[in-house]
Amino acid sequence: MKMKKMKVKGFTLIELLIVVSLIGIIAAIVIPNLMAALHKGKQKASIGDMKTIGTAIEAYMTDTGMAPGGGAASTIVDVESYLASFYLAHLPLRDGWGTPFVYQSGPEGVDQAYYSIFSYGRDKTFSGIDPDNSNYIVDNMLVFDNDICFSNGTFTYGPKVK
Repeated sequence: MKMKKMKVKGFTLIELLIVVSLIGIIAAIVIPNLMAALHKGKQKASIGDMKTIGTAIEAYMTDTGMAPGGGAASTIVDVESYLASFYLAHLPLRDGWGTPFVYQSGPEGVDQAYYSIFSYGRDKTFSGIDPDNSNYIVDNMLVFDNDICFSNGTFTYGPKVK
C-alpha cells in the first residue's frame, strides 16, 4: 500500500508575525484616541451636570433671594435637601470621574446670592484657581486634570465651553 502525502495548509511564522505586528500598530494608534474620547465624555457629562445643578440653584435663589447653604465649601450632598424633588427631580452628586461635586455659597449675611460648583477633574484633586486670573478658561479640551468651576450661571474656570 502506498501512502499519500497530505498537504497541510496553514500560515508560516513570518505571516503570523506580520499580522501580530500590524494589530499592535493599529492598537497603539486607536487606544490613546479611545481613552481621550472616554475622558472627554466624562468631562462633558460633568459640565452638563454642573449646568443642571446651577439652574436648580438659580431657581431656588429666585424663590428665596439667596443661595442654599451658607459659607464654607462642602459637598453637593449638603444642599440636596434644598433642591431635591421641587427644583430638581434627581440631583447629580458626582462628576464624570466619580468625585463628589464641591459646592460653595457666599457667607451668610455677606453675599448670599453667590454660589460655585466645582469638579476636580480626572486627577480628583484641587489644583487651585489663580486669584489674579479668575476668568481663566482652558483652551485645550483634552486637559482632563484641570478643575472646572461653575459660578453664578457661567463657567469661570475650566475647559472652553462653546
